[in-house]
Amino acid sequence: MSSDSKQYLIVGSGLIGRLLTWRLLRLGHSVDLLSRDDKQGSDSAGFIAAAMVSPATEAISTEPMVKEIGLKSLALWPQWLAELPEPIFYQNNGTLVVAHAGDQAEIARFTRRAQHTLDNDDFSVLDKQQLSEKESGLAEQFDQALFFEQESCLDNRHLYQLLTDILTQDKHCNWQQCEDILQLSKESITSLSKQYFERSYDDYDEVIDCRGNGAKHDLTGLRSVRGEVIRVHAPEVDFKHAIRLIHPRYPFYLAPRPNNEYVLGATVIESDDMSEVSVRSGLELMSALYSLHKGFAEARVLEMSAHCRPAMVDNMPTIKRTEWGFQINGFYRHGYLFSPAIINDFLKILDGNLGQLSFGDYYHA
Repeated sequence: MSSDSKQYLIVGSGLIGRLLTWRLLRLGHSVDLLSRDDKQGSDSAGFIAAAMVSPATEAISTEPMVKEIGLKSLALWPQWLAELPEPIFYQNNGTLVVAHAGDQAEIARFTRRAQHTLDNDDFSVLDKQQLSEKESGLAEQFDQALFFEQESCLDNRHLYQLLTDILTQDKHCNWQQCEDILQLSKESITSLSKQYFERSYDDYDEVIDCRGNGAKHDLTGLRSVRGEVIRVHAPEVDFKHAIRLIHPRYPFYLAPRPNNEYVLGATVIESDDMSEVSVRSGLELMSALYSLHKGFAEARVLEMSAHCRPAMVDNMPTIKRTEWGFQINGFYRHGYLFSPAIINDFLKILDGNLGQLSFGDYYHA
């Protein structure tokens, strides 16, 4: 390790905790990682997610800053993934947005919002022939689509696996599993670090809280937003794009995976309920699948999962300085869309380069 190497404590091993630990290790630092989740990450929202990187389609229903941060992440993801020990599935063919005949009023409103929110080159309108050239199977059900070229998705399960391997094998990372940590303070950090790492609070250059939903006692305004997904194997379907299906209550999103597997999600429920997928949600998800392509009728259900995403009042992420360290939280449904850009900025904060931040609105010193 160089003389510039620092010692960090990161609490939480979800998507943000894992990625941040990995980037700090690559910069030559040492990290103690403490989390209640297992090393597979199965209790993480990022493990369940569809892992879509969709700057434009998300910005339509949120705010322009979502697109700005998302485009930065879109540029960083290929660079970061190239540094992994093996390639993972990364679909960068863009997103197709469609609606059934009965929902044309909904997609008309969506299109008007897109025209008002985005630039002209962010998307295009495809007729049936143009849609068929991109996704022939989709053109069997729909006469037109909106195409957002600068969007992608990735195989989050493979990413988690590789990050687990990297962090557990790096001699400068000490990763320990613990019970729930309800609150952090200098005293509790010293107690935890002595128990698990034989250190004290003063041994760390910085302590960084990445607990997500687990930080509710420490972060005012943090709430949970439940999401439900279904994973299927569909040999008769061969979609090459991420797909959004406009619906009166909420948009469905379909993210392809290797070997004809797909992740379909939709629900955004203001709840911290972590129980299994409801019958209603399961029926709606499977019905949406079948309406996209008849080949999904013979698909095999691999998994139905629910998790809660941590969110602030404005659904934007936050970085807060506290008396004991930093809090990074509130990524809502934008974990994969925001994480590279936000982590890249946070590394500048750790180095004191506040003047070089790409997005400073979410940093509270």
